Amino acid sequence: MKVLEASRLGSLVESMCLEISTTLPEDVVLALSAFSERESSLRGRKVIEMILENAVVAARGKLPICQDTGVFSIYLTLGRDTAVQGDLSGELEKAVSRASSEGFLRSSIVRSPASSRMNTGDNTPPVIKVGISGGESSTVSVIAKGGGSENASRLSMLHPGAGWEGVIDFVVKVVEDQGAKSCPPLILGVGVGGSFDCAPELAKKALLRPLNEKNPDPEADRMEEELVKAVNELGIGPGGFGGDVTCIGARIAQAPCHVANLPVAVSINCHALRRKTVSI
Repeated sequence: MKVLEASRLGSLVESMCLEISTTLPEDVVLALSAFSERESSLRGRKVIEMILENAVVAARGKLPICQDTGVFSIYLTLGRDTAVQGDLSGELEKAVSRASSEGFLRSSIVRSPASSRMNTGDNTPPVIKVGISGGESSTVSVIAKGGGSENASRLSMLHPGAGWEGVIDFVVKVVEDQGAKSCPPLILGVGVGGSFDCAPELAKKALLRPLNEKNPDPEADRMEEELVKAVNELGIGPGGFGGDVTCIGARIAQAPCHVANLPVAVSINCHALRRKTVSI
């Protein structure tokens, strides 16, 4: 039996929260640079240039990439015969609190959301999800999503006969309605299948997959490329100013579902895709 100490996981998550808040992942930087060459609009290219410059300044000065430092979601996937010793929730909450203080991260979490909306003052509690894998190793992933990106995300229970065409129509319509408000160029996480509660989690976790890795499922890889192409044809462009590059990547995660259902969720993320996964 392999035992992971909750306090050590807390220390790891603290460092990950600080890193993702100040450093744009390399795969996102590479994607932005590559798509910039496809942008025919001078204004659009300037927007991407400013985004990349902002990333350099943030990393150099250990400053937040964006003033909206987001909601931290933590995904712990335990390998075979692995247990956690200690107060996992407590240690992870303290980790986020410490990182928020050390990194000067804006406090964005409120309790009693439909009434008093009192700010917790330290970005706690984070969203914590624990799962089990069939492999030997365990992983911990952290993603921080801002309020604008979350506001633009959507879920739909499509008619099962809608098929892939229905999925792509839904995603494109969501971006058409919400994309300009979400600081494009965008990255899309799409969850297909599962259940009403499962699809949004699939969509958000899909964003964890690097943009420079092809989907191991050839059909899903084709679907991802088709989504990017369809969204870019909307012409929303960088910063919402119009242009060729509205989306620099789409990631699809699927799960089996009931014969009478076709749940689809799209988790929209702005260009500041703040996430990291570490194997333990």
